Amino acid sequence: MCAGADIHPHVRTLINASNDLGFKLLSRLLGADPGQNVFISSFSVALALAMTYNGAEGETKEAMARVLGVESLSLNELNEANAALMSLGQELDRDVHVDIANSIWVRQGVQPGAGFTTRIEDYYDGKFASVNFKDPATADVINRWVASQTHGRIDQLVTPALIELAILVLINAIAFKGIWTSQFDDRQTEMRPFALADGSSKQHPMMSQQGWYDYFETESLQGIRLPYGDGQVHMVVLMPQPHALLEDFQKDLTTENWRRWSRRFVEMEGQVVLPRFRMAYETDLLPVLEEVGGQAIAGTDFLGMEAGPLFISKVIHKTFVEVDEEGTEAAAATAVVMLRSAARRFRMVVDRPFFCAVCDDTTGLLLFMGWILDPTSS
Repeated sequence: MCAGADIHPHVRTLINASNDLGFKLLSRLLGADPGQNVFISSFSVALALAMTYNGAEGETKEAMARVLGVESLSLNELNEANAALMSLGQELDRDVHVDIANSIWVRQGVQPGAGFTTRIEDYYDGKFASVNFKDPATADVINRWVASQTHGRIDQLVTPALIELAILVLINAIAFKGIWTSQFDDRQTEMRPFALADGSSKQHPMMSQQGWYDYFETESLQGIRLPYGDGQVHMVVLMPQPHALLEDFQKDLTTENWRRWSRRFVEMEGQVVLPRFRMAYETDLLPVLEEVGGQAIAGTDFLGMEAGPLFISKVIHKTFVEVDEEGTEAAAATAVVMLRSAARRFRMVVDRPFFCAVCDDTTGLLLFMGWILDPTSS
């Protein structure tokens, strides 16, 4: 089940970390909103956070490394591994397409450091754009870029209010389209009952086909792999047995069990009945990410970006998925919105000796400077 071929150890570490992040996020999102559909792209989240991580320092960097699960990788190793993973879409067959794009939107007048911009451009193919975040039209510009990268499936990632105070907005967008290796015959699709978690049921279009599939079964669950194209990519469907509790199965869906179950698939002949479905999902992941890391990652130490004192305001994540007789289309976009640390509100009481200066911003020349040790002295 998504076991993977022989790949570089750093890339394998990154894949495991991304998957682990996904299972942890999924568990917490389900717990926060029981009974609701949840659909995320942990790869999109990890890429957006990895770009942000390139500008983190000190304790903020350590906290982000724990969330990303990349403590064992140097920054260069992380970036090289991400660059390798981003080439995924270039190596698939004509019936499977994965498009990945990254962009960094920067407030006019702010110039991120050369080291940060070079890493983002070289490893993430990130495109930088200088914009006026106070102009409501800027949100439309960003949203049009996201829509173009996700084939129109995600068209409202940010709002004017969300980015009005932003200094940087780092965005990842992923679009996927896969045609089933064996497409479902729509003549076999029929309305059937779908049992809901509360014990009720609804009539829903259910697709059906017979053939040979990678399948496994235990006392508590069933699993199947449905391939796309030449079989390099597939959808995995796991379902608890009728007598098993959904809550128990959700708790059992961990990285460790995922790896264990992946070794139990064998080719078998049988029938699969799968619902058509289409959904969109949206959430701010920042609180959940901080739960995963056990520490605040919003931080104040992003001085590696050389764009002033910054903190993460929100991590907006949106997804789309549609499964039908032909195949699967999915898209995800993640925006890391960064504000000036001062935007959090502060209180500075100048009630002790202080230094002050009059500076020419154009040249950097200090026209006057001094220490005020006693402001009452004339």
